[in-house]
This record gives sequence, C-alpha cells and structure tokens, in this order.
Amino acid sequence: MEPYALTVAEAVRFSGIARTRLYMLASEGRIELKKCGWRTIVLADDLKRLLETLPAADIHLTPHRAAPADAA
Repeated sequence: MEPYALTVAEAVRFSGIARTRLYMLASEGRIELKKCGWRTIVLADDLKRLLETLPAADIHLTPHRAAPADAA
C-alpha cells in the first residue's frame, strides 16, 4: 500500500527535489504543504501531480572529440 502522505524528508527522498526547493514551490503555490501538529506533510498525490507538471529537461549532448594525433 502506498503512503497517503509523506513528511518533507520523505518527499525529498521520493522526488529528488531539494528541501529548500520544495518549500519554494510551496511558497509559489505549486504544491500544498499541510500541518499535522508540529509535522509538515505533503500529500503523495499532490507530489506526484507536481512532478508530472515539471517541464522536460532540455539536454544537449556534445559529441566526444578525439585528441589531436600530435598531442602526445
């Protein structure tokens, strides 16, 4: 059974998003953090939804260049 809610530390481990960035996303209104007593939690479905809305990475690979023959 999947967890319904995650602590901030668990959300960080699950998502790979840094703790500070997670709080920044919350301050921007992109994810909602909830309080249960002293503990801050994230609903798992909210975290999954956030991850699904992130843009695709724009990765440009440069071809490997061989060293010049006279570089020895």
